[in-house]
Amino acid sequence: MTDVKNSATSEEQAAPSTPASAAPAEPTKKSNVTRRQVLAMTGCGVAGLVVGGVLASWGVTQQAIASGRIDLRTTPTKMIITDRARCSGCQRCEMSCTLKNDGYVDQHIARVRVWDTYNFGYGVGSGGGIYGDCEFTVKNCYQCKDARCMEFCPTHAIHPDEKTGARVVDAELCIGCGMCTQACPWNMPRVNSKTNVSTKCVSCGRCAEQCPNGAIQFVDWEDIAQKAIDEGVVSATTIYQY
Repeated sequence: MTDVKNSATSEEQAAPSTPASAAPAEPTKKSNVTRRQVLAMTGCGVAGLVVGGVLASWGVTQQAIASGRIDLRTTPTKMIITDRARCSGCQRCEMSCTLKNDGYVDQHIARVRVWDTYNFGYGVGSGGGIYGDCEFTVKNCYQCKDARCMEFCPTHAIHPDEKTGARVVDAELCIGCGMCTQACPWNMPRVNSKTNVSTKCVSCGRCAEQCPNGAIQFVDWEDIAQKAIDEGVVSATTIYQY
């Protein structure tokens, strides 16, 4: 018995002592709730979440959408919210996007763009941009389910990312032909003239992180699911069934 105690004591002395208060806190882990799960749990689409007030805390209301102020994009893991009223036209989103994804600043190949709408907002006569009411429009990839850029790529270089669901470009397969740009109704993909590879939004969220006014938000579907519980749209029991 004495040997066991001495052995334990020796091991305790050999091991570095760490106060309980100094122990690193466990990071909060996301449960990877997806768009499909949330919509199935709530029994409604994105429009139903808006009407039900689930997205109101992120500034998404029926009035804001109807006025053209708020625009929504969705991926399997995120909801991307852009707010025209918060955009000051600083273009920091474009600069930070290319700095992270390309290693240098080049707004022409940014995956998110304000410059395209700098003069006329949504278009001539739309009342936006510097020739209208100075409300700029943040444009980013719609991450279409049936993406035309992916459909018309001759080398099949565009595919859904397994983790995020975003449509991404395989640089090794891309030949820089620009078919993706021509096929996209919003001309979002751009071919980098230096690398001859198409640039495409990968939903990294850098633009949202660097926006000084909160004009771009990347919201986890898990947070939306929690808000649905808080608003009584769906019960916690239903959440865990999925």
